[in-house]
Amino acid sequence: MKRNRRRRRNWVFGILAFLAVGIAAYALLLYGNPDDIKDQGFVTEKGAMPDLWYTVLWFHAVSGGIALGIGWLQFIKRIRLRTPNVHRAIGYAYATMITAAGVTGLYMAYYTSGGWSAQLGFGALSLMWLYTLYQSLKSIIADRNPRTHGQWMLRNYALSCAAISLRIMTPLAGVFWGLTDTNDTFGVIAWICWLPNLLFAEMIIRAGIGRISKPLNA
Repeated sequence: MKRNRRRRRNWVFGILAFLAVGIAAYALLLYGNPDDIKDQGFVTEKGAMPDLWYTVLWFHAVSGGIALGIGWLQFIKRIRLRTPNVHRAIGYAYATMITAAGVTGLYMAYYTSGGWSAQLGFGALSLMWLYTLYQSLKSIIADRNPRTHGQWMLRNYALSCAAISLRIMTPLAGVFWGLTDTNDTFGVIAWICWLPNLLFAEMIIRAGIGRISKPLNA
């Protein structure tokens, strides 16, 4: 029974890691070169935008993509326990990227498609991203509480996975409801791309699965 449960968890984690790396690579390939940003379909659909918007989009895509692509490594027990310096280095890089992605996300939320509901949804996501990061860093640096640190980081990475949810839900809206215009879908997707993730993370934490039993010296 325990072996089957562990195997299922490993499969789920493996799929998550695969999707995270895939979406991260997608973001970096499409938006990694600032000179090519204006040629991307997402950008051309927006029409004329302020010059600052293109720069902020680049920072947001690159920082968010890197964070998504490396964040799952922090939940591998072998890395945490056997190579704490590696875990710490990844953690510093992840925290830096999330800070950049969260701040730029607030700016991007203002210009999003989907009206005020989408603006509030993506804005709330960015604020929660920054808040959970702050709590995770405080819990390990100031409070020296690795268990709480692990729980907050689980919440934070669940929010990072909104990038995965968003890219699954957007085409599904077109397949099932024929809605391909983000002005029609983002008002809802801006919320459901991250709220269920956060709820699922909370369920894992309450079940005790998300505990980190051994810490790292920050």
